[in-house]
Amino acid sequence: MLRSCERKYYFQYLANAYLNSFDPWLRQIALLKKMKNIPMWQGECVHDAIADFLTQTAEGRDASFDLLALTLQQRMERDWKFSEKRQFREEPASIGRFGAALFEHEYDEVPPETQISELVNEAREMFKKFHEWAQTHSSFLTEFKSAKRRWIEPPPWGDGAPGFMVGDVQAITKVDLALHLPDGRFHIYDWKTGKRPFTEIGGASNSTQVSIYMLWPHFVMNFPLEKVKSSLVYLGNAQSQEVSFHLDEELALETKEVICNSVEQAQRWENYVKLGRLKVEKIDFASSVNECRKCNFKSVCRATLKPQAIP
Repeated sequence: MLRSCERKYYFQYLANAYLNSFDPWLRQIALLKKMKNIPMWQGECVHDAIADFLTQTAEGRDASFDLLALTLQQRMERDWKFSEKRQFREEPASIGRFGAALFEHEYDEVPPETQISELVNEAREMFKKFHEWAQTHSSFLTEFKSAKRRWIEPPPWGDGAPGFMVGDVQAITKVDLALHLPDGRFHIYDWKTGKRPFTEIGGASNSTQVSIYMLWPHFVMNFPLEKVKSSLVYLGNAQSQEVSFHLDEELALETKEVICNSVEQAQRWENYVKLGRLKVEKIDFASSVNECRKCNFKSVCRATLKPQAIP
């Protein structure tokens, strides 16, 4: 985010904006921080349905696909209604609990062909692909049920949250599922509701993401790298597809160096802001036009411009 737009980074992480802030400008920023675009929200709904399935399975209950799919539908319809009526403006504290705040509704940019029924059908289909993959995968459910310990959509912050420290900074590893298996292996899964990219190597963000994830059990729980594996399961293609990754010592060092360099860059930039050497009005806009057009914060960042006037 810092590399794509310094202003967006400022609004997201440095503005000290809260829903109950005294300053209306800060309250607006706090509200915009909670916005999601439609694909992000749809993916989150699918992830939550998968987490419900796994939780019920772990508890020995019958994880009925039809009931979970119905819950998914009802949640999406409730969220959409809340957002479409812009209830998030009157009830910002309810965002996430009773409804969603969607970018497209806030900025009147919902594509005319978009229908909630179609979004629900797409989400149900992705959940169905996961369910079929879990049932037909040669070892997934067996390993899941026999695992010594499971992490199912664990909270990213707080005591015991997945992650590791880089100096005084926490590297967050927001895994979708992690399994400590009886034979000493550690397997991390990440569900992807988009389509599988053409390449998974050469610095692609998904491979970097899971490389960071795999450092967590290695650094914190002392798992040997050869015992740690991660899998991306893509649900956006015609058929579900699984892509697996391992870390060797060289790639682990490269990944840690990427994190350390990012932390150093962010801390240096944030110190400029905190010391008053860099004011928000002096921070440049994103270099990409599309970054501005799809940014949550454009109503406070470029308040005097109409969307179509963004150069």
